[in-house]
Amino acid sequence: MFKNPFQVAVVFALIALVSKLVLFYLDVQHSETSYITFVYMLILLCAVFFGIRSNKVMYKGNTTFGQDFRTGARTASFFALLVGGITYIYYTKIDPDFFPVKIAETIDVYKENMENLTKEKGLTEAKILFKNKIVSLSAIYSPISQTTYTLFGLVFLGLFHAGVFALLMKKFPGFKK
Repeated sequence: MFKNPFQVAVVFALIALVSKLVLFYLDVQHSETSYITFVYMLILLCAVFFGIRSNKVMYKGNTTFGQDFRTGARTASFFALLVGGITYIYYTKIDPDFFPVKIAETIDVYKENMENLTKEKGLTEAKILFKNKIVSLSAIYSPISQTTYTLFGLVFLGLFHAGVFALLMKKFPGFKK
């Protein structure tokens, strides 16, 4: 089916893109539950598994733990790069209003807590703290930072999955069929 880890990563990145667009059209991207996080974790899990399995099928003889881990890590890295690109394009072109909505929601929460903060710290210190939080929101809620979080999160999670799957596939043979 798949000939190399890059093909596996491309197929599963397309599945991730379709999933993100479905969540966008269902209008659940602003819900309390971050559905896309769970979807990405499941897709990454499947991508690493099929990446390692495709290498085992193509390889003549038995593979080592190191070969399986490298193949899974390669698949996860390609997948993370592709999804990082998809994430950046999504937040800049498809849903550019995502971050302004998140910033407005967070500012509303800050406003609700401003009275308690003023009582605790005093008016001037509360104003400074509030101003600093608002300035940091624009750095946290931006397409570049979200792409960075997604990229690094998927790479590290993919390395973990690659290690676990390589260990399981070494322990339980029979994944070539």
